[in-house]
Amino acid sequence: MGNNKNTLQSNHSPVSYLQFAINFILFGNTYVALGAACLVQSTCIQLQTASYLPEYSVLVFFATLFIYNLQRFFYTPQQDRSLNSIRRKWIFENIKIIKWLTIIGFIGVLASFFYNNFRIVFYLSPLLLLSVAYFIPAIKLRKSPFFKLFTLVIVWTMVTAVLPLLLSDLDPFSKKNLLLILLRFCFMMAICIPFDIRDMQVDAADNVATLPQLIGEKNTKRLAVTFMLLYIILIIPEYTLGIINTKIALALLLSAVVNLIIVAMSSSKRGEYFYIAAIDGTMILQGLMLIIAEIFL
Repeated sequence: MGNNKNTLQSNHSPVSYLQFAINFILFGNTYVALGAACLVQSTCIQLQTASYLPEYSVLVFFATLFIYNLQRFFYTPQQDRSLNSIRRKWIFENIKIIKWLTIIGFIGVLASFFYNNFRIVFYLSPLLLLSVAYFIPAIKLRKSPFFKLFTLVIVWTMVTAVLPLLLSDLDPFSKKNLLLILLRFCFMMAICIPFDIRDMQVDAADNVATLPQLIGEKNTKRLAVTFMLLYIILIIPEYTLGIINTKIALALLLSAVVNLIIVAMSSSKRGEYFYIAAIDGTMILQGLMLIIAEIFL
């Protein structure tokens, strides 16, 4: 009886509430949704657009919250319980929360839609279909190692780089804007690849072929590091061509160095908190550093 009382007290301790809050933010996809909005702001700051597209940033936040939680409905527990990650365990135990977050995301998309240019329907519809095709069982593009990676990278690049250009009535095919799109593509490749390393065992149990299975974990990490190095290198011509000023270039380079270290640390032995908090956090870091540089420097 005493043990039960102690357990009950521990379950309601400040530490347990803090742990739940952290899991809610990370595993409930609020964190990655904030990262998406930060990347939109990063694009606007680099482009020095007339508007920082706050309405579109809000729409992207809720759309990410909606899509990422919607796909949780299609998760299935593996027969080997040892493969169940902390993240998946939390999702299965809090499916009602996931449902509510999906509803909130959907309502947020509908509400913010009316504050955006109606062209957004034309731009986002194909990306929505591609995102749904990524995880629905009938198609499930994620079963292919290349479709899985490129679907993610293309959708993220389009949403956070190409669409802000179009909504700002800028030519995405101009030299400077193509460079920015290439920068975002390399950045997204660098942070998406490590998640294949994280999901090696779970993907194998789901019969999903991924890069680490094809080329090995070490080569997969080398590929991610290569893309991050390419991203860092491309910041230099973005600055020398006068696309970004000195303070923005420094903010990008500082965040990129941190990103490089984090990507280089990726391993199948790393916990899920590392991947979600650190690697997804690189999107938030980039956006925050550019916002700070723009406002305060």
